[in-house]
Amino acid sequence: MSRRWSRSWSRASGSGHAVKQALLDMVAAGRSREAELEAVCEDAPPNADGSWTAKDQLAHLVYWRARNARLLEAVRTGGDMPPAVEDDDQNAIVYAENRDRTLEAIEKEAQASWAAMGAFVEACTEEDLLNVHPYAPDYQLWETVTGVIDHLAAHLVDFYLERGGRRRAEAAQVWAYTLASQVFSRPLQKADSAYNLACFPAASRREPRCEAGPGRARAPGSRPRPDPRPPGVGSAARYLSPCAQAR
Repeated sequence: MSRRWSRSWSRASGSGHAVKQALLDMVAAGRSREAELEAVCEDAPPNADGSWTAKDQLAHLVYWRARNARLLEAVRTGGDMPPAVEDDDQNAIVYAENRDRTLEAIEKEAQASWAAMGAFVEACTEEDLLNVHPYAPDYQLWETVTGVIDHLAAHLVDFYLERGGRRRAEAAQVWAYTLASQVFSRPLQKADSAYNLACFPAASRREPRCEAGPGRARAPGSRPRPDPRPPGVGSAARYLSPCAQAR
């Protein structure tokens, strides 16, 4: 994926309104899909071994999505941007700060973060959406929205696989591919989702991508680290575009 590829999507979409509507549709779809993770969350003590509960997964997703929304809005308005962070360090901080919080508080922040992401898209002009990302100069702001969706899908896949829910994991991967197919009009734009879906049988037989907690995928808003595993097979590399990682 490249800046030239990004601009080709804008042109192919026909208008700034079409681009915005496609992104708003993705936000709405992600908000709806995340409800299935919320449904299995509960207020319970943290796992003794430090592994992530469903509530920890949700808090992780919420933090990065809210941070991305703040960053995008800062770029649009010329405000102060959150600094770039190292993902491993920040993920540990997010886990420690949220593991004892109530589910109700985290769910409220989840809704607020989706609303903030949607509000950013609504407020943007087409030119705004095509602005270069401040921490990933080869990518544009609109791609951050697609990265947020990929981040959710990657976590759902790992969450279910770690619990033996292969069918639900596959359903999450199919959802991500279907959503990309509905939003993107060009084959190249759908390539990552198609690749992930094709690799799912192999990925489901490998260890999860998590290092610091179950299902931890490369978070949008963080700097990518090398992963020795093939992209898309036990790795979040193909689930998230580099611009969604390098923040």
